[in-house]
Amino acid sequence: MVKMKWIVVIVLFFISNMFAQTEKLYVKVEQENIRSEPNGTKIGEILTGTEVEVVERQSNWVKVQIDAWIWEPSLTSDYTMVEGYKIRASHILVESEAEAGTILDQLKQGHTFEELAREYSIDTASGLKGGDLGKFGRGDLRADFENAIFNLKPGEISGIVKTELGYHIIKRTE
Repeated sequence: MVKMKWIVVIVLFFISNMFAQTEKLYVKVEQENIRSEPNGTKIGEILTGTEVEVVERQSNWVKVQIDAWIWEPSLTSDYTMVEGYKIRASHILVESEAEAGTILDQLKQGHTFEELAREYSIDTASGLKGGDLGKFGRGDLRADFENAIFNLKPGEISGIVKTELGYHIIKRTE
């Protein structure tokens, strides 16, 4: 009997929430900032007259839901495609595939990427820095090289990547 009472209470709670009226408000100022949290980072703006639905209240802050449409080609599920997104990578560039294979073997034996870049890379600018290429975003490098880097997870080392410049072993560092 007690179980039945609890089931009835739970069902009534869910039904009341399903039919609860949500509070709708309208922006009355020329433009209002949208923030990630109260006093948080500004992530956008909404204009006068925009209808919002109240989700939660916290002091003078109101968490809202906005019913809006966004142009689909402007969206991505891949965060690396977001404009301004930067990653960091290192590479070892050599002239032959055999040399690159030898370096991969040495990495498997426990040699550090940085040590091998200093010793073998013919890209002396990055080689002196342990292969570090610095930070860059999509479109900053040659497409074939860049695609190989963006396909790696941070900390992951590629196999041999052939480009017009030679044979690379790439490590995504960030």
